[in-house]
Amino acid sequence: MIKEKDLQSLEKVSATEAARFRRFLESHREAVVELNGKSVPYRSGGQGGRTLLTFAGGWGGTELAYDLALSFSVRNRVLVIDISAFDDPDQMAGGILAVIEREKAGQLVVVGQSLAGIIGQSFFRRHYPRIDGLVLTNTLWPRPERSKKWVAMLFAMLPLTLLKLLLRRKMTRLAAVEKAMPPEVQERRKFAMALLGCMVDGYWSKKGMNNVLRLAFAFNERDGYAADSFPGWQGRALVVTSPDDPCYADAGFLMKSLPNSQKHEFPSGFGHMAPQIFRDEYFALIQAFIDRLDERTV
Repeated sequence: MIKEKDLQSLEKVSATEAARFRRFLESHREAVVELNGKSVPYRSGGQGGRTLLTFAGGWGGTELAYDLALSFSVRNRVLVIDISAFDDPDQMAGGILAVIEREKAGQLVVVGQSLAGIIGQSFFRRHYPRIDGLVLTNTLWPRPERSKKWVAMLFAMLPLTLLKLLLRRKMTRLAAVEKAMPPEVQERRKFAMALLGCMVDGYWSKKGMNNVLRLAFAFNERDGYAADSFPGWQGRALVVTSPDDPCYADAGFLMKSLPNSQKHEFPSGFGHMAPQIFRDEYFALIQAFIDRLDERTV
């Protein structure tokens, strides 16, 4: 939960983005579903025939999706769900489904980038008939060899302060960009990193971080799929990537494994952050994809 002191700090980074962020907090109501002793926080806003479903990254904090939620809530309903209470994909999918049913959301388009793309695949794997469109950006395809249980054991032994430090370093590396960015993009990215810092400092817990790590391992062990894993599905999939993204090799596996899929590549030089650097193009690409879902799949 973002506090007023955090908002004041964020305003010093970018008054423009802080004002947008406040609009998100005001326009996307916060709620919680209780399910089998677990709390599932989420935010809901916007209006439209379709519901764009996305997730609070990995370790929670629905506020991190503010930019996407604001941009798409003009023409769509938007649900941002925090799944950090779960360490099992089946239970997580049940929690997501509970929110969807509470909100009476129909005609779903699942959108996930990076770790949120893993969450999106797990949910799609279990409930694909409910989903009209799937957008996966700079994310991984499930591979059993990635599941290394010793990593989870080591992770569980480390103190929270060290875990946060390690994750900050990893995210700083992922956010690295080789090419120059326009000043307005630099300001927006600086704000996003400051917001992430607020989440790391004030929200992320050791339990939540361990939960999501176990989810990622379970995804690789149990959620493998191929194009014939979704019989009768008439929806469409969009895979977004860039040649210098660390997940680029997995884009090919996603294309082979998802029926009715198409791919979009951003230019090199911006790594994992390319969709955020080319934000307007990225959001327009997704909205055009949503608009085409009403066309009959050939």
